[in-house]
Parts: sequence; structure tokens; C-alpha cells
Amino acid sequence: NNNNNNNKSSSTKSNSTRNKAATKLLSVVGGNSTKTSTAALRKRQDFFQRLFEIGRRNKVLNPSKMRDTYGKLMHMLQDSQSPSVAKSLGFSLFSDLKMVHRYVEEELNMPELLEDERLVGATTHVAATECGKPKARDVVKQELEQKRALHEQLLEDYAITEQQKDDLCRVLDSISDAIAVMEQNVAPVVRAYQLLTKHFSAGTMPKEKYSLELRGSCLNSTTAKYNTLSYGGSFSSFYSNSRDKGGSTLSHSNTTQFTFVQQSLQLWIRVQRHMFQLWTCADHDLLSTKCGYQLLNTGQGLHRVQHCPTVAQLMQHLLKETQRRSNSPWVGLSVIHLGDRDVPNALVFIDKYTQVPRILHPICKTVDGLDELCETNDGIAKYIDEEFGSVDNLRIGILKDYFKHGFDGSGDDGGSCIDGRLTSSWNWTSRVAKKTYYNIFMLCGFQGFDGDFK
Repeated sequence: NNNNNNNKSSSTKSNSTRNKAATKLLSVVGGNSTKTSTAALRKRQDFFQRLFEIGRRNKVLNPSKMRDTYGKLMHMLQDSQSPSVAKSLGFSLFSDLKMVHRYVEEELNMPELLEDERLVGATTHVAATECGKPKARDVVKQELEQKRALHEQLLEDYAITEQQKDDLCRVLDSISDAIAVMEQNVAPVVRAYQLLTKHFSAGTMPKEKYSLELRGSCLNSTTAKYNTLSYGGSFSSFYSNSRDKGGSTLSHSNTTQFTFVQQSLQLWIRVQRHMFQLWTCADHDLLSTKCGYQLLNTGQGLHRVQHCPTVAQLMQHLLKETQRRSNSPWVGLSVIHLGDRDVPNALVFIDKYTQVPRILHPICKTVDGLDELCETNDGIAKYIDEEFGSVDNLRIGILKDYFKHGFDGSGDDGGSCIDGRLTSSWNWTSRVAKKTYYNIFMLCGFQGFDGDFK
């Protein structure tokens, strides 16, 4: 009984603290005194809902921004969704993310626009490169002119007033921006896939120079036991596991490793193409009133452990679709950790997969820039020939090292689960400064794998 009373007292104290913190924070955000009553705050419900919805929506389209602030925002909104805090405030801070589809149908009353075939061309992303090479300027100019012409046609056909024209222009620009972000994130994964199939095709004889064969020094992939405490807290701790000994835990032949990497990249491509849906699902799960969180020690500190049913459903669909389209039997485990000690919540999950293009872009940029680097600087060309034998040897060496040791299970006890593949890649990036080719990365403009915190 004493324990029950102590738990109730602790819970009541915690709820009271959160209630006071939420009230004080909203008062500051609203430009009021910190002693503002909840009744006064309640009158500004629409303002707070719109404010926080804009912040969440901005993060979806700009994942490299608000990298510290977004987590704090979501934690605050999570707490505001709890029954005790919601009852104390007397209103909800949550509102659904405002999407183009609903805006066009309900506010602009133009549902036929969404079915117009010209919409695809008017919002398409015009890339400046193709297969790692710059596209001809005339080609890019022609594609931009076609896109601009379709854009103007849609404005002329659907907008009657100037206000409608402005609203519709904002819709088209919003779709264009979203597609551009998606294509920019997909591009390095697609390029890595192209480089894999070009240089390490499973149909060729596995020469030593091109062999991806792995011999596990820690655990064999067929007998490994998968510990549930494989991840920790923030991104850096999740991807720098304290149990990593730096050795492979997988034993794969050249063909098996090729297939393992190929299937992993195919899944990552599909995930990047559905990142906006995953962001929406993550937002829904994090702020759900049906699935609260528990503050648990995951092995690397306290984290909010919360079920992610919406994200899990979409990820299972993407995984099954990847497996269905694969030409070979699936290599490795099909386990997706969500809402457990491995991946505590949807915030951690979405943060993990936003790292994929940040990891692959510097690798592809370096490999694709080697020829130009040597052509523009004879001294660097001589250095590469003396140190690595040739540009081709260097290129193959970088790719082979990543495709082997970026997918060797070194970040987990087993390492072949869906999340373990990404963990291994991140562990590889943490060791790149010790590689013999690190100087070449720097000469190609490499600054880091973790993006920009500005």
C-alpha cells in the first residue's frame, strides 16, 4: 500500500510539473506574462494549433532544419496530449498537418486539378545531373521551359481571380518543393545502387579485387542471437553502439553479400520515396491519444518508448513490396524494430532514415568526382597513381570497402535486421577518417556525414 501511495504521489507531482511547464511555455510563446491564466490561453487555441502545425509541417519539408528544436517541440506536444495536461489546459494544441490534397479539395474547391495529367509535368523535378554526370545545359533549359509552360497553363485554366491564382501558385510550388526534396534524397541511394550493379554484379566471377566476401569475426549470421538492446538514445548514440568491436558479424559469400547490399539499397530507395508518408505517420503516432509513452532505460539512458502502429504498417508494406520485387530470396532478417528498446518511438525511427542520403551522398560525390579531380590537378593525379595504382583502383577500393564493411553487421549482435543494416553503415562512417583514402574525400569537398545544424 505504501508503494502504491508513493507511486500515485510521484505521478501526481509529475503531472503537476508538466501542467505548470506547459502553461508557462504557452504564455511565453503567446507573448504574454508567465502568470497568464489557462482561461486566457484557451481563447488563443486556434493560434497555438496553427503555430505548432506550421512548425511540424516545415520540418517535414526541411528535415535538415530544426534538428534540436523539433525534438523538444514533439516532446512538448506529446505531453500536452496526455489526459492530465489536456484537462488542465482545457484545450488541445494538436491539429492535423495541412496537406495539399485536402487544401485543394476543401478550400480551393478544385478536385479536378488533382486528376489533371499536366500536374505531373508542372511540378516535376528537373535534375542537373544524371548517372553522376552533369546534364547538357540545353537539355536542362528545355525541361525547365516545358515545366514552366505547363505551370502557366494550369494557372490560366483553373484560376479566375488574382487570389485564386496566388493560392494555386502556392499549391504548385509546394508540390514542386516536396518532389524536389524527395528526388534529392533518393538520388544518392539510386546512384549507390547503380555503382553496386555496375562494378560488383553477382553474375561476374568474384575476382579478389571486386570480391565482397565477408568472414565474420564476431558472430556467424546464421547462428547469431539478436539482442533487443541494440540501440540507444539520440542519433549519435544509436549509431555508435558501445558493443561494436569493429569486426564483421556476418559471413557472406561474394554473391550473398552483393544480394544483401542490393536488397538493402532497394528498400532504402523505396523508403526515401515514401518519406513524406512516413513523416505523416510518425507525426500521427507520436501525438496519438491512444498510445501513450513510457519513460524507460533502453540501455543508453532514458527514452520515451511508444508504440508506432501507423509507421509499422507502412514499413511492413514497403518491406514486403521490396521482397516481392527482388529477383533473389531475401537475405537476412525481416525484423523491423519499432516502439521497443531498439527503436523507442517514431521520432527516433524517422531520424534514422533521414540519415541515409547524408551517408551516401558524400560517398557517391567522391567516387563520381575522381576523374574531374585528376583532370584539373596533375599533382593529385600523380599522387593517386603512386598511392593507389590508378583512379579505377581507388574508385573500386572505396566502393568495395563501403559495400563490405558498411553492411557487415558490425553495429549490432547479428546485424542483418532491417535496422542493423543502417547501423552498420553509420559505424562505417565513424571510421572513415582512419581510411587510407580519407585525403581523397577531403579533396572532393567532404565535410562530414551528419549534415548541417544551422
